[in-house]
Amino acid sequence: MNKKIVECFLFVCLLLFLFLSCTNHMQERVAVALNFSKDNKQELEKVLSYYKGQSSKLKAAQFLIANMPYHYTYIGWEIDTLKQLKKRSITEGKISEEVIQRWNYFNFMHLPREYDIHKISSAYLIENIDLAFEVWENRPWSKYYSFEDFCEYILAYRIEDEPLESWRRKYYDRYMPILDSLYQGTDVMEAAQKMADYLKTEGFAHYNDFSLPHLGPLFLLDSRVGYCRENCDIATYVMRAVGIPISMDFYEIAPSYNRKHFWSALIDTTHLVVSFNYEEEPMSRKPRPNERKRGKVYRICYGVQPERIKGIFADKCVPSLFRHPFLKDVTNEYFPDSRVTVELDKTSKDGKAYLSIFSIGQLRAIAITEVKGNRADFDFVEPDVSYFPSCMIEGKNVSAGYAFTLKNNAPDYFIPDATSLVEVTLYRKYPMRSNVKNLGNTCGVKIEGADTYDFMKPELLYEVVDTPKVNYNILKVNPKKKYRYIRYSAPKDKFVELAEWRMYAENISQPITPRNITADHPLSELHRKNLDLMDDNDWVSFYMSEVVGEQLIFDLGKPYKLDHILFMPRNDDNFIHLGDSYELFYHAGAQGWISLGKRMAEDTELHYDNVPEGALLWLHNYTRGEEERAFYMKQGKQVFL
Repeated sequence: MNKKIVECFLFVCLLLFLFLSCTNHMQERVAVALNFSKDNKQELEKVLSYYKGQSSKLKAAQFLIANMPYHYTYIGWEIDTLKQLKKRSITEGKISEEVIQRWNYFNFMHLPREYDIHKISSAYLIENIDLAFEVWENRPWSKYYSFEDFCEYILAYRIEDEPLESWRRKYYDRYMPILDSLYQGTDVMEAAQKMADYLKTEGFAHYNDFSLPHLGPLFLLDSRVGYCRENCDIATYVMRAVGIPISMDFYEIAPSYNRKHFWSALIDTTHLVVSFNYEEEPMSRKPRPNERKRGKVYRICYGVQPERIKGIFADKCVPSLFRHPFLKDVTNEYFPDSRVTVELDKTSKDGKAYLSIFSIGQLRAIAITEVKGNRADFDFVEPDVSYFPSCMIEGKNVSAGYAFTLKNNAPDYFIPDATSLVEVTLYRKYPMRSNVKNLGNTCGVKIEGADTYDFMKPELLYEVVDTPKVNYNILKVNPKKKYRYIRYSAPKDKFVELAEWRMYAENISQPITPRNITADHPLSELHRKNLDLMDDNDWVSFYMSEVVGEQLIFDLGKPYKLDHILFMPRNDDNFIHLGDSYELFYHAGAQGWISLGKRMAEDTELHYDNVPEGALLWLHNYTRGEEERAFYMKQGKQVFL
C-alpha cells in the first residue's frame, strides 16, 4: 500500500512538473524540482548558491535542475549481470544460446527506478557544469550557437536511462589531447570527423542479444559492445566532452526495416544536422543518396519538450512514443518542405489520427495529429514512403483510410480496383537489401570434379555466370564420368558464402554425405566447425571463408556420377521458401487487409490471378520469420516501399 501511495505522489508531482515544463517560467520549474527532490534538496541548493553571481553558469544549473525530476535510471543486479555477459562476448565471440534463452524474457522496465533528483550530488553537477563551460568557451565554433544549443548538446550530463556516473572528466582527459593532436582548425564538422575516424580505430563489437537500458559511460569507455544505440552513446560522450555539439536521432519504426535505428547527429554551425555513424562512411553536409528511409525522425533531448497535443503526456491511450517528454520531432531538419493532408474514412472518439508504418503484421504509429473534419494534417514527413492513416479504436491502432506515398506534398493513394483483376508472380516477402550483393558475389564460382585430390585433371561441371534470382537453386550437372572429389572455387576477389550445399548422384534420392571437407589452405577450428552450417537446413546461417578465393574440396568417399547440386548462397530466407504456408492480402482502406487466399509453396515462386489492380499488397508467411513489407506490382515486378 505504501508503495502505491508513493507512486501516486510521484505521478502527481511529475504531472505538475511536466505542465510547468511546457512554460518558460524557469523559477517556478526550479521550485517544483526542488520540492520534488525531498531529502536531496540541500545538494541542489548548494549548486544554485555556488553559481550565484555567475549568470551563465547559474542559468545552466537551473536548466539541469528544472528538467531533472523526470530523469532516472533502472537499478538491479540483473542489469549488471547482463552487462558483464556483453563484455565477455567481445573476447569470446558469441554468447551461448543457453544463456540467451535463459534471459530471453527479462524486461528491465519492470525493475525499480532511481531518480536523479533524489540521488545527484552538488559535486557531480558542479564538475559537469564547469567542464562543459571550459571546453565550450575554448572552441572557435561556439559563437555560432545559442545558449540553448549549449545546454542541450554539450552541457547535458546524461543521454536517457543510463547509470548516473561521473564521466565527463574521464572522457575529457582521454580524448581532448587526441583531438588537439589531430585538428586545430575552426570547422566543427572537420573536428567531428577527425574524432569519428579515431573512434573507428578503437573497434566496436556488434551484439544485440539482450534488452537493456543504455549501458552507461564508464562501461562503454573500455567495453565497446552493443548495437547502433551504444555506438551513438560512445560518440555522444566523446564529442560532448571535447566541445563538439552532438545529439542522437532515431526512427521508432523504419519504413523499410523492422527495428528502431539510432544515429549520431552533429549540430552544424549552419544549424543543419549532419547525420553519421562513426563506423560507417565519412560525414557530409550534402544529403547522401540511398540512405535508409526514416519516415519521421525524433531526437532524444535532456530538456522536456512541449506536448504535441495538449494532455497527451498523461493519456495512456496514446502510444508511448508520443508520451515521452524528452523526444523532439526533428523531421524538419531532414525533410523541411514535406507535409501532407490525408483523407480519413474512419475516425475515433478522441479526435486523434496517426500516420503509421506497417511492420511485423501491424500498424505502428510514427506521427500524431488532431483530426479536422475527415482530414488529418501531418507536417514534415519523408517522401516516397508507404504510409497508412490510422486511429485508435478500443485500444488498437487500425486503418483509417487508403495507404499512400507522399509525392510533391500530396498523397498518392493505393486504391485497389476490384473490377480489374490481374495475375501476379511473387518471389519475396521483404525487400532485397543486401541479397543483391550476396547473390552477386557468387558470379564466377566454378564447380569441378576430379579423380584425385590434387585436381590434376579436373572437369568443369558448372560455372555461375549470372547473379541468381532466388536463393534456392538446383544446378543440373552432366559430368563425363564418376568423380570422388568435387571442388567449389570462389572468385579470386570473393569469399565463399554458402548457406546450403548438397550433392545428389544419379538415381539416388538422398544427398551424398562427404567423408571429409577441406580447403586449399589450413582451416581454423572455428571455420572447420562452421562447415556444418552448409548442411543444417537453416537457410539463414552460412559458412563464410577466412580468405577470398577459397577452394573447398569435398571428398565423397568413392566415385559418384552427380546429377544435380542444391546451391544456396548467403541470403535472408525471405524468398519463397519451399513447403511454407503463405497468404496474400491487399489493403482496402478503412477495411484493412483483405485476403486473396492461402498457398503452400511448391516452388520458388507463388502465383495469384485474382489481385485487384493498383492494390498495395502484403505476403504473409505462416511458417517462419517476421520480416514482411507491403509492396505493389509494377510491370510484373514486386516493388517494396
